[in-house]
Amino acid sequence: MKNKKVIITSIIIAALLVGYVKGCAYLPITGTVVDAETGKPIEGAVVLVEWTIKKGIGDKHTESVKVAEVLTDKDGKFDLPGCYRPFIEAPDLTIYKKGYVAWSSNYVFSKNERRTDFQWKSGAVFKLEQVRSSFSFDDHYYFITSAVRPESATNQKKLFFKAYNEWERAKAIKERDVKQRGDSGGRR
Repeated sequence: MKNKKVIITSIIIAALLVGYVKGCAYLPITGTVVDAETGKPIEGAVVLVEWTIKKGIGDKHTESVKVAEVLTDKDGKFDLPGCYRPFIEAPDLTIYKKGYVAWSSNYVFSKNERRTDFQWKSGAVFKLEQVRSSFSFDDHYYFITSAVRPESATNQKKLFFKAYNEWERAKAIKERDVKQRGDSGGRR
C-alpha cells in the first residue's frame, strides 16, 4: 500500500514537472528577415518580441513579462534570448523596417484578421512586403500601435517606437490632414 502511494505521488510530481518545463521554456529565437519580392536580406529591421502571461480569474487580462528587441544584421539575421518563466504564453513578434509593411505574429495588415500561417520555430524566414502606392500610412500606423501593445513595457521598446514614429507617424499625420482638407473642401 505504501509503495503504491509512493508510485502515484512520483507519477504526479513527474507529470507536473513535465507540464512546468513544457509550459515555461522558450528557447532563443533566431530568424532571417527578407524582402518578399526579391528575397534579399533586410538589414536594420527592428525585431520586437514580447512574452506575456494571462492573469486573473473570470475577468482575465494579459500582462507583459519580458520584452526584447534587436536589429537585423547585414544578412537579415537576428538572435533573441529566450524567456524561462512558468505559464508564459507564446511570444508576440512584430518586425518593422521603414518602407515595408510591418509583420506581426498575431495579425495580417490590411486584412484585419488573425494570422493563421505562423508557427513558432527557430530559424524562420520572415518576408516583408514593400510599401505600395495604394498603401494607407494612417491604417498602418494604427495596425502597428495595435500589434505591439504600446501600453506595456514602453520603456523597453525604444528601438521599435523610435523606428516607426520617426517616419510612419509623420506620414500618417500628413495623410490624415490631406483627407480632412479634401473632405471639408468638398462640402463648402
